[in-house]
Amino acid sequence: MHRLLKRQLRKEGLTGFQDDERFVSFIDSVNSAYIDFDNDYLQLERTLELSAKESFRELSNFKEALNNAAIVTISDYHRKILFVNNLFLTKTGFTKAEIIGADHRLVNSDYHPESFYQQIWKQISNGKIWKGEMKCLRKDGSEFWVNDTIVPLLNRAGAPIRFLTIMNDITREKAAEEAIREYAQNLEDKNKELDQFAYVVSHDLKAPLRAINNLSEWIEEDLGDLVNGDTKTNIDLLRGRVHRMENLINGILDYSRVGRKKVKKQDVDTRIMINELLELICTGNNVEFSCNDKMPIMFTEKLLLEQVFSNLISNAIKYNDKDITKIRVSHSLNKGLHVFGVNDNGPGIEKEYQENIFVIFQTLQPRDKVESTGVGLAIVKKIVLEKGGNIWVESNNGDGTTFYFTWPDG
Repeated sequence: MHRLLKRQLRKEGLTGFQDDERFVSFIDSVNSAYIDFDNDYLQLERTLELSAKESFRELSNFKEALNNAAIVTISDYHRKILFVNNLFLTKTGFTKAEIIGADHRLVNSDYHPESFYQQIWKQISNGKIWKGEMKCLRKDGSEFWVNDTIVPLLNRAGAPIRFLTIMNDITREKAAEEAIREYAQNLEDKNKELDQFAYVVSHDLKAPLRAINNLSEWIEEDLGDLVNGDTKTNIDLLRGRVHRMENLINGILDYSRVGRKKVKKQDVDTRIMINELLELICTGNNVEFSCNDKMPIMFTEKLLLEQVFSNLISNAIKYNDKDITKIRVSHSLNKGLHVFGVNDNGPGIEKEYQENIFVIFQTLQPRDKVESTGVGLAIVKKIVLEKGGNIWVESNNGDGTTFYFTWPDG
């Protein structure tokens, strides 16, 4: 029998109950229940102790992780700093003795206007979380950027009594953003200078060319019937050179403008667009054209895509050595990109020249044989690359040529 129960029975003057079997059985049950309770209590005590230790360990790990990852402060309603973590001391250069009890505005920089800080205070003093970027001040007067989150800690009435501030240093990111902005501004300035230069080139170089052409016409008119034979040939050659030089200037200007002018996007039915180009380019009946049964409708810059196809189709006609020029346009999809091919039955391009054809001013045939500025394919390549695509050529000498290029949709 449990000693406390025995003591209470004696105190009440009860005797003789020890021999009663029912009473003995009851007492055994009480003893058993007490022992079980005692064991359960000890087990619970151990469990709570382990749980507390585990919770403390998790809390310590969380605190350590937060201390290494973020700048943390706690201040009271009067903005006096109550707590800072080690990373705050490292970033600002203050000691704990210097900062505890100090006004939180000690680390505010003059970069932001007073209205900026007033707006923050208005928001957090009403119990609302504030998030944003802020430039802060170190002890030595240098500045650093943080991504800041201020969380009001509320009492039971819902009024803020403390403010938890968690900051991440974003000085490098802001420096990178500033560098990008400066680069973009410099690029814009350079583009403006280039546009001005292009205007000067167009005006100052074309003016004397037009004058030369006019002079040749006047000379031919003045000489009248005396212009014949070699003289006529030379005057025609002179005008041809003037025309070539003007085309070359236009080609250089077009090349310089690729990627610098925004072109409106629109829905483009490529079959209709190519047929319209053929009507403009093919002036004779010696061209046979075909394309895939299904050509895509794309949302893209029609003007740029037209320029690419126009150049490739014009080249296929210009350099063809057959009585009947055959051109076929193909289309497929590969990893979300449109793959177009422009095939012809011309003389082909030897492998050793297949890279050079995309270099500006490069031509495979003498300009006196086939009039060309050597700029067209360079412009095509620049347009395609600016769109994030690629262009290449497949050809065997004498077996025709296929130009392939990829083009995104949208």
